Amino acid sequence: ALNGVQLVGVNFDDDPRDVTLKIAKSLGINFPTLTREQIIDSELPAPSVMPTTYIVSPANEVAGTLIGLQSREQIVQRLSQLCLCSEKP
Repeated sequence: ALNGVQLVGVNFDDDPRDVTLKIAKSLGINFPTLTREQIIDSELPAPSVMPTTYIVSPANEVAGTLIGLQSREQIVQRLSQLCLCSEKP
């Protein structure tokens, strides 16, 4: 995690944990992936478009939202704009 930022995937379908992990593995997702049930208490809204990337600050607040497929460079650029990453895009 850079500056308290961690990348976490969320499956907003009603799939159980084992199915979510199989989906993540089949897609080559190699970061923590949670189910909707696991984040209910976080008050993270279900996205209206997939994929949606929420940037959650170290204070556990949504600091930014990215709609659509994002490259690493696009995510790093947005993190830099939010002063959450010292890495340059």
